Amino acid sequence: MLIEDLYRPRWHEQMEEVIKRMVESVIKNEKVLLNEIKDWEDSPKRKLMLTGDRYYKNKMDIEEKKRDAEWKSNLKLIHGYVKKLVDQKIGYVLSKQPSVTSENEGYQKKLDDIFDAGMINRLRKVGKEAINKGVAYLYPYFNEVGELSFMRFPSEQIISFYADSENMKIESFLRVYENNHYEGTTKKTLKKVEHYHSDGIDHYVFEGSTLIPDVPAGGKQGYHFLLGDQPVLWEKIPLIHFRYNEEEQPLIELIKSLVDNYNTHASTNADVLADIPNIYKLINYGGVDLKGFLHDLNVYRAVKTDENGDVDKLSAEIQTEANEKELERTRRTIYELGRGVDTLHENLGNASGVALKFRYSDLDMDCNILESEMQSSIEHMMWFITHYLQMIGEGDFTEERVKFVFNRDIIINEVEAVEMCEKSVGIIDNQTNRENHPWYTPEVEDRLAKQKEEEQKEIDEYQEALEKQRQSQSEVTDNE
Repeated sequence: MLIEDLYRPRWHEQMEEVIKRMVESVIKNEKVLLNEIKDWEDSPKRKLMLTGDRYYKNKMDIEEKKRDAEWKSNLKLIHGYVKKLVDQKIGYVLSKQPSVTSENEGYQKKLDDIFDAGMINRLRKVGKEAINKGVAYLYPYFNEVGELSFMRFPSEQIISFYADSENMKIESFLRVYENNHYEGTTKKTLKKVEHYHSDGIDHYVFEGSTLIPDVPAGGKQGYHFLLGDQPVLWEKIPLIHFRYNEEEQPLIELIKSLVDNYNTHASTNADVLADIPNIYKLINYGGVDLKGFLHDLNVYRAVKTDENGDVDKLSAEIQTEANEKELERTRRTIYELGRGVDTLHENLGNASGVALKFRYSDLDMDCNILESEMQSSIEHMMWFITHYLQMIGEGDFTEERVKFVFNRDIIINEVEAVEMCEKSVGIIDNQTNRENHPWYTPEVEDRLAKQKEEEQKEIDEYQEALEKQRQSQSEVTDNE
């Protein structure tokens, strides 16, 4: 190795610099932007995003099912496994209020104000979109009263350009969306493009197949936001991405074919059952025609026959066992590959604590990955929060550490948990014991304090009454 090699940038650093220069020099040309937009709108990744969102809303391919004859039944049974699995994961990770803590008391108060119920609900929505579409985005902006807020951009609207090979640092991004407006009394739709980069925001609108500056929206805007009347540029590109996993692979890609297969088999089986014909065998029928026979059968529940006549019903034997086995096999595979918990499992309700952990292991593993990605994204979000507080003179907290803990809604065997708490009395402190009780919430501490005050009040009142009684008896004795 030569001495000068020690002072050269490592290979990946050189590549990151090459990518950065390419992005800066190329992604400002309107023609290139048009090519990127066209490629994105035709890309399989964006189509998967739309499919994931559609399947979550129970709009599935089975709705296109057709039959080869009009008289045949054409049932289209939709099963919401996608919605159930997505909601199960979000409920597991984000149903409870996350803990956002800092050792700095002043910073803690500001974090409590920022991470209010509205922010937590927004994080739930972001998590749901990340699972459905592989990645979700939050955009930091200033609301109508000048406070920092975060807006969720639909993932299918965003084209990100990264400055590093691991797709972590966003160099710039495009937002492509449609906006409805009225020209006189006519409603029209405009297709708009916003290009966010280090020098500000460029606003465009489609005119035919070309991009022209959108002057009413701001045109070439040389800033990201206004602080009062002062234009300001963020040091980082104002976009925070939340990934479902490192590959940005949505859940729908893993289970779509299985869900389609389940819907198809269930619908086909229902068609067969619905189309079972009622066939009657008539011997020496006493009526005039078959129409009269059906009328008598439906109205009078009886039919007339001649001498030695008879009526018999022929039934078709329907084989559904193989179909039921296929449905059950597909259902199990959906939960296995979707990494969820089949709540209809026959032994789930009576499972011990160890068995429950085993049954929830796939869900736990998937949520570990989701939580890891969200922790990284929230760390990025905190950069905007601390710099905002610094901008408005609320303090410099850029070096303060913040601990963000997801309080999972873990399923446990409550009887076993209570028994363990009882056996732990005297071994660990009372508060730790309480925190591991299945019915524990942070409000318990306030209620215990209130209960202790009431008990002490009763003791004081009792002692006061005893003291009054003692004094009264003493006065009687003195008088005697």
